[in-house]
Amino acid sequence: MKKRILYLYSDTGGGHRSAATALMRAVDHLRKDMFEQEMIDVFAACSGFLNMFAKLYGPVIQYSPQMWGQLYYWLDDEKKLEALEKMSRPFILKELTALIQGKMPDVIVSVHPMINRLTVRAIKQSGKKTPFVIVITDPVTLHRAWIAPGADFVVVGTHEAKELALKYGMPEEKIKIVGMPIDPKFFLEDKDKEKARKMDKLDPKLFTVLLMGGGEGAGKLYDIIEEMEEQKIKAQLIVIAGRNKSLERKIKRNKNKFSFPLRVYGFTDQVHEIMAESDLIITKAGPGTIAEALAMNLPIIITSWLPGQEEGNVEFVVRENIGRVSKDPKKVVEIVKELRETTEFEELKKNIARVSRPQAAVDIAHEIFRCL
Repeated sequence: MKKRILYLYSDTGGGHRSAATALMRAVDHLRKDMFEQEMIDVFAACSGFLNMFAKLYGPVIQYSPQMWGQLYYWLDDEKKLEALEKMSRPFILKELTALIQGKMPDVIVSVHPMINRLTVRAIKQSGKKTPFVIVITDPVTLHRAWIAPGADFVVVGTHEAKELALKYGMPEEKIKIVGMPIDPKFFLEDKDKEKARKMDKLDPKLFTVLLMGGGEGAGKLYDIIEEMEEQKIKAQLIVIAGRNKSLERKIKRNKNKFSFPLRVYGFTDQVHEIMAESDLIITKAGPGTIAEALAMNLPIIITSWLPGQEEGNVEFVVRENIGRVSKDPKKVVEIVKELRETTEFEELKKNIARVSRPQAAVDIAHEIFRCL
């Protein structure tokens, strides 16, 4: 009988689902067809009431990021988190316990901060001794909600994250520095950019800029495109608008007014193929996107970030000198031109080779196997 791995996440943004998918593919890559693997959106499966709040994440970060930042910092407090967990229990604990008893996993892996304390409690209530692993998807600035000392171990991305995990009460022997889980295809497949562009009917010789703003298409993307036209950028542009349908429609509607080649996608699972065609990425400071860009050797220009959870990612990009940061569309395009005209572009790529951990998902999979 195959052993079972259960991944717990919540669809708040695209990053948590992507991390779980990356781990599943890493397990398959190493030991194909040897395990039963399943992803569960915990709030959707176990609590319609709490799921209503989870669904507010997208609109809040899009329309009021400052409110999200205030909530993030307000909840970064042990007593408030204990009170929140206590209030949440009646709406989810019984169902989560029943889920564990029904699925009978051999190991549970969480990729979301708000379910870990509840999961430790549910495992105890289930009467089983199921190993529980937390894979933290914020590489630098992790919220204390991630930490549940009752878990078997946590995986973090950096030494800074380990220090915070220690500060928040995780025993040192339970902390493993491995990296951010990204799909194994980001390091397994061919990275010849000219060849990739040719296959996708793009100009193989033309400098290619990828512009994206996370799942919600944030970060003044259209203003940056207009500024590229204003400054007569010599490049071709690929835009991923995410779930931002109005942005996608606007770009497509006005595509002919731009003098450079322009291709636009909505929400897509072809990010790897698109990154393989690109030379540079302009993006929101999402941790998954940054890790994927580094795996594909793409210097980064950060144009937006969420207060709280993504501020550390911005500091990481600057400190490690793997990219630049600006919220001003005019300055962003000036940075693109500056990078192309100086040796800094190659310097950024050398730094990327130093800090990138493209095989992290495979390494995490090995850690999960040790629980089985």
